[in-house]
Amino acid sequence: MKKTSSAAKTFYKELSAHINVDGDLSVQKIYSLFPEKNPKTVSWRLYELVQQGKLYKTGHGYYALKKMNEHNAAGYDYLQKSSQQIYDIVINYGYNFYITGLDSLVGEMLHVPEKYPVLLVTEDSWIKEVQKILSENELFILTEKDRSIFENDIFKNKIDVIILGGKDFTLSSDHIAQKEKGFIDLYYAVTRMDYGISISELSRIYQSMQRKNILSTAIMQKAAKDRGVNAEIQWLLDINKTSKKVLEFMNSQIEEIK
Repeated sequence: MKKTSSAAKTFYKELSAHINVDGDLSVQKIYSLFPEKNPKTVSWRLYELVQQGKLYKTGHGYYALKKMNEHNAAGYDYLQKSSQQIYDIVINYGYNFYITGLDSLVGEMLHVPEKYPVLLVTEDSWIKEVQKILSENELFILTEKDRSIFENDIFKNKIDVIILGGKDFTLSSDHIAQKEKGFIDLYYAVTRMDYGISISELSRIYQSMQRKNILSTAIMQKAAKDRGVNAEIQWLLDINKTSKKVLEFMNSQIEEIK
């Protein structure tokens, strides 16, 4: 297993040395760079790198290196002011946390609300403590257990922060979720908590990320596992491979449920 992992790392390192970060190489050229390897092995390595978000296709049979910061959110300066306030408070206590949702998707939305509840992820065992700290700063804080309150429009419009539990904190950078994780958490909040973004807007965000080719399948799957929506997100990732007849059947089942 270690030998396979080492071989994959060596392949990526050697490929990185050949590909200009701002350019691309054809698969035939890549084959020629590794004459000692079976073309099928090279093809598998390329597939793995695409799935991991380290490589992407620029056209039919062409590959380029993906700058790793393409997955990262714009940064602290682009957070809404209330999110910056939350960030500044929590960071002083040493908890594992990150700001997620809309704040990590700046640049992917056509219509950004003027104000929206901050989505914050921390470890399950720390949720109550973080909730208490933020409440002491005169903020209205809810957790997943309070989701019934979201059905009350009077209270829903007063929410400052929604705290979600999380386990994988490698899905963030500088305490801000990677874009894939930001989307997964937003998807969860919209579909489970009636968060104030329409389904059509959520769909437009996803389509924007797809068009810009900034979605890593591996990161999406990892983020979905952390949020517990594996099956739904896998279906979303696979939908482009689905035949029209299958989609037609699925739509008919949805209509039956309605």
